[in-house]
Amino acid sequence: MTLHRAVRCDTDGCLALFVVPPQLGPDAAVYAARRAGWNVTTSGITARCPACRAGTPVLERGDCPYCCGRTHHISGGERCEYCGHVESYPDDDGAELVDDVEDQEQHEHGQDDVEQLLAAARAEGGVRP
Repeated sequence: MTLHRAVRCDTDGCLALFVVPPQLGPDAAVYAARRAGWNVTTSGITARCPACRAGTPVLERGDCPYCCGRTHHISGGERCEYCGHVESYPDDDGAELVDDVEDQEQHEHGQDDVEQLLAAARAEGGVRP
């Protein structure tokens, strides 16, 4: 069983979570949460989600990658009811398909996203090498 790091909102009654890939350490998890709109203190002790910062705490869990709030269908994607994040549907033209099996496995596990996030965090000094 793989364990994931997560940042949870400290607002009373808010169910928001920001779940990061298991490859990321604590510093990178805080950095990723900040990039997703979370207000996280330097020590990582307190956090407020993007929904609470906008005045609407997350009351129902769903599929939003930024706060785990409930989403609803809009033209071309899904929109979070709480933080407002819009996740676009993949194109039907097959542009997202990866030919190489190794690339496909990395794509499925989010490895490309993790590596890009770590590189950006190191460039900004958000993660220790």
